[in-house]
Amino acid sequence: MSKNKFTQKGSGSIIVRLKKNSNNQPHFTMLNTINLTKKFLFSTLFISSVAFAQVDVQALSQELPQGASLAFVAKNLSNDQIVADYNPSTFMLPASTQKVFTALASKLVLGDQFQFETSVLTNGTVQNGVLNGDLIVKFTGDPDLTSGQLYNLLAQVKKQNINQINGNLILDTSIFASHDRGIGWIWNDLTMCFNAPPSAANIDGNCFSVNLDANQPVGADVKFNIPSQFPIQVFGSVKVVGSDEAPYCQLDVIVHDNNRYQIKGCMAPQSQPFGLSFAVQDPDAYAAAIVQRQLNRLGIQFNGQVQIPHQPQNGTVLAQHLSKPLPDLLKKMMKKSDNQIADSLFRTVAYHTYNRPASFQLGAMALKRVLSTQAGVKFGHTIVADGSGLSRHNLIDPNTMLQALEYIAKNESTLHLMETFPIAGVDGTISGRGGLIQPPLVKNVLAKTGSLKGVYNLAGFMTNARGEKVAFVQFINGYSTGELENKTKRAPLVNFESKLYNAIYAQ
Repeated sequence: MSKNKFTQKGSGSIIVRLKKNSNNQPHFTMLNTINLTKKFLFSTLFISSVAFAQVDVQALSQELPQGASLAFVAKNLSNDQIVADYNPSTFMLPASTQKVFTALASKLVLGDQFQFETSVLTNGTVQNGVLNGDLIVKFTGDPDLTSGQLYNLLAQVKKQNINQINGNLILDTSIFASHDRGIGWIWNDLTMCFNAPPSAANIDGNCFSVNLDANQPVGADVKFNIPSQFPIQVFGSVKVVGSDEAPYCQLDVIVHDNNRYQIKGCMAPQSQPFGLSFAVQDPDAYAAAIVQRQLNRLGIQFNGQVQIPHQPQNGTVLAQHLSKPLPDLLKKMMKKSDNQIADSLFRTVAYHTYNRPASFQLGAMALKRVLSTQAGVKFGHTIVADGSGLSRHNLIDPNTMLQALEYIAKNESTLHLMETFPIAGVDGTISGRGGLIQPPLVKNVLAKTGSLKGVYNLAGFMTNARGEKVAFVQFINGYSTGELENKTKRAPLVNFESKLYNAIYAQ
């Protein structure tokens, strides 16, 4: 064969001659094509049709407000083909889609039989109704523990003929270490209940409510009414103002030590009590106060000190409370996007992985280690700061999240995780998602949402028109419609999602 001619023999041939252009540079020129096989033609047409069939996400992204950033990927899991993608390797804030990682890691490490345990122990003995020794309350991060359940736990102690404690009250919260909030959590959200600290001692979600009575004359002070079961203090100065001043009013809360809250500002007259909820700032002090109140209510005398040591405590178990098993906790976490369940599990996974008190930093190490070694997720340069997605330090790209979704789908027969995802038009955080509540998407899209200021994310599954399973990840950051803060600001999002997912369904 000459060096300037290529010949393919068989059922057909292609002759190409090497020539030089005006710049004396070589280029190839097709001279003749004959007798192409049907197989070659079919392959060419098939490749072209696949490329053409991809959803044009870039064109659809024009529905979003100016300035919004989009990263997206969708994969047909039945034929292992990407059906739509746009910036799939771009890092974004995942928000609560981060809970997909947390749910998967929890399943792999803790298992379906796992339950959080809250127990009461003693290192002493009981004689004639007196406990000679310390009463130890061991908390392990149960995010669903209520004050009523804690009372019932202590009531079991009372039934063991214990009327007096000659010792100290020890709260064992040693399962977790360092701060009870993740790095990158916004400071001015820390008093909000969705930002309540997911600590080892977690009672009633570490959240309490206060009623403001503004049914007062203009110029008077608003009255604060605090339900008696909450061992906190609320004080401050909030004035009732007229209609001319009310549009400029703002309520601010300042947090002081020992769970004291100062509220400042003003508000218009209200005929009904105005409710506010706040996150507990010192969970250990809060738990200690509740336990002491409940002991007093049960008629158990206690005059010792309250201690919170760093080391785990041992003793004879007097009573025990178990949370609901992991599948129930995960369903609540995913359907309702419960941040405290997510971050309690995040650190609990770390505790069981490394067998040491778990910080948020250790949680990040554990999650990456578990998902990379057991689920094959390649994290690359991604940043994981918490298990809930609250942190503004989290950076995930759609391709990485897609790997977790693929593993879930492939192993669903043992994981049973897809049933925890919210269902469009049915339940959870996408029950009323405007772009997904009409056929054929309603009841057909299963997706974990992720929402922060300017963030509208989805990660989940749908079944297309041919009955094939499709996994998808949508990250939208920087979404803003300016000063329009009512529900119409979602209109561009509704239009975008409706067109995008209907197009994917039709693939």
